[in-house]
Amino acid sequence: MMRPLLARLPLAGWFFLACVAFEIDPPAFAQEPAAANDQKMVPGQFFTVVEPITSESNTTLQASARQIVERKAAKGQEPILIFEFLPGDAGPGTSDSFTSLQLADFLSTKLTGAKRRVAYVPRPLRGFSVLAALSCDEIVMGPGASLGPISPDGVDVSIHRGAVEILANRQGHDPDLFLGMLEPRRDLRAVRTADRQLHFEFSENLDEFKKDHQVIDNNAAWEGGQRGVLTAARAREMGFVKFTADSRAEVARAYHISGTNSADDPTLGQEIRPVWIEIKGPLDTKQGSSLGRLIEQARQDQVNLLLFEIDSPGGLDSAADAVADMISGVKDMKTVAFIDDRAMGVTALAALACSEIVFKKGAQMGDVHQNVTGRRNRQEDLDERQIQSLAGKAASLAEMKGHPPAVARAMVDPQTVLYAARDKNTQSDCFVLKTQIDAEPGRYSNLQVRKEAGHPLTVESNDAVSYGLGQVVNDVEELKSFYGLRGKVIRINGPTWVDTLVSVLTDPFVSWLLLFIGLFMLVVELKLPGIGLPAIASCLAFLLFFWSHYLSGTADQLEIILFLVGMIFLALELFVFPGFGVFGMSGILLVLSSIVMASHTFIWPTHESEYRDMGYTLLQLALAMGAVAGGAVVFARYFPSMPFLNRLILKPEPWTAVGSEDPMTKPSMDGYDSLAFLIGETGRTTTVLRPSGKARFGEMLVDVTGDSFFIEPDSLVEVVDVQGSKVIVKRMEI
Repeated sequence: MMRPLLARLPLAGWFFLACVAFEIDPPAFAQEPAAANDQKMVPGQFFTVVEPITSESNTTLQASARQIVERKAAKGQEPILIFEFLPGDAGPGTSDSFTSLQLADFLSTKLTGAKRRVAYVPRPLRGFSVLAALSCDEIVMGPGASLGPISPDGVDVSIHRGAVEILANRQGHDPDLFLGMLEPRRDLRAVRTADRQLHFEFSENLDEFKKDHQVIDNNAAWEGGQRGVLTAARAREMGFVKFTADSRAEVARAYHISGTNSADDPTLGQEIRPVWIEIKGPLDTKQGSSLGRLIEQARQDQVNLLLFEIDSPGGLDSAADAVADMISGVKDMKTVAFIDDRAMGVTALAALACSEIVFKKGAQMGDVHQNVTGRRNRQEDLDERQIQSLAGKAASLAEMKGHPPAVARAMVDPQTVLYAARDKNTQSDCFVLKTQIDAEPGRYSNLQVRKEAGHPLTVESNDAVSYGLGQVVNDVEELKSFYGLRGKVIRINGPTWVDTLVSVLTDPFVSWLLLFIGLFMLVVELKLPGIGLPAIASCLAFLLFFWSHYLSGTADQLEIILFLVGMIFLALELFVFPGFGVFGMSGILLVLSSIVMASHTFIWPTHESEYRDMGYTLLQLALAMGAVAGGAVVFARYFPSMPFLNRLILKPEPWTAVGSEDPMTKPSMDGYDSLAFLIGETGRTTTVLRPSGKARFGEMLVDVTGDSFFIEPDSLVEVVDVQGSKVIVKRMEI
């Protein structure tokens, strides 16, 4: 029954009364969820309220809820907001009364524009945080959940009675039910009258109640003797809640909630399966390729929430552009950018590509005016063409993900003038550029300059909410609470051994070493008689070079194909068309071109920095070839005299010169201007021809080149052609 309130209203009650005095909307507690009869998908958002409720978590939650409502209002939509109340692991039931009443006031009176505010209580909830749950339009409970008692043991509840009664009347419920949860020591009775209505009366007031009502049933209000505790079963029985749900999934299905952005939020109505991915240091092609592998790994693990921890001063514009496209293209996982310290320079594109942005207190984002170039990570100012391209990219990403496009463009283009304004067409607050205001005069009002021309915008964490970019948290634990992950272990997808190996192999010095080994061992292989170890080493070096550059993002199929075709041309020159220089020159050109192209993301340089980078690569390649030439000279001079290793060198058979006074002498080739007279002569090879080696023709020992890939020692050969000093032979069948 209703009682006079003002006479016994304490300070807390006056506070709550002032909050609701001018609110006249009827309660929606007793209504069925709107979506139960309406199958059309509606926009919605889950928020997590973890105890203890603090002033800071209140501020964060209120800013987040307002932001969602404003975004949807700009599109002419009214979202359903679902607040999941969790007792938490640190301090269940310890929320203080003032912050709880503040949140209750916000949910019941201040959060206008939402279609419905729903409290989801999956587990037992007690303490003053129950007041915040009771202030929502509707309540959904887990099967094993309960509400109450509201007041902790030993707390004077008299100062809270007025506020609790106001809340009950506001929500259209019997005040004694709420007061029974506030004062569990009092005996509350569930009384059913002859008109089949259920009333709640304290036992000391029951006699007075019976004077005006015919009571047909009188039972204890609480189930199982738990005074002040309203279980889900009893709440469902009395119609206090309309249904129970085991998980967010059931709640989302019951209200037919769609996602918060252009595409449905993959975490809505699902068990959250998060993964943590770090973006730290300058952003380059290697890190971009690594992120792609980590995202794909998360997809295979059926993750639905990607948390990107960003702490980067900037990076390479092409790498940032590729990473932003990669993240924005993720549709099957919700993407959240957690700016741990900074997302400066072009790294801001990666943050804008995420569905939501969360700033750690003290973090900053923006100031895209420089680009990392070259292998030494030099910082260079963006030119006008790059500025306009990146500004358009930033605005496009922001619009796609629901961030303010004007703010995103202001982070890149220093000449923009940014205003906070009121859009008369949509009746919502927004950010616009001066060019937009000039293009549509009269559309915007309440203009306030937020950035002057002259320098790109940098958004500090203190201004993140006011710019509509995201929320602010104090630490990782608060971030986890914000997404309902407190107490849950989040797997970190960091660089794998493959990423570490790629990073080592693409180091400029290591890349140079691989080129040197590949070229030098190729030369050595042509001089050794069929052992094959230098060939294996050469293939392995080139394989590691192209594999690492392919995974780092600088090499692609084109470079690999060019290298393989070049090697085929060289093989044709050596083994099929000896002496015909077209294949040899083409092969060398293709091999060198593929190596140069594999060292860059560009095919042909267009900027000063790219020309400088190209010059560095050409110098690296020239040094490698010079080192190969020097190594070949040293190899030819000292290798034959080394013990054991000298057995691997091509050596002619000792010249016996029967009848000669000096058996170690051999016929001199001096005096022969041309060896054309050998055409048609037959002789025997003294070494293996691969395809070059030596053969004896009578008393003459001559350097020859076989017309096939391999000719064994002591094979009968015939001279088929002489090109200068080059003698070409073919094997003769016996």
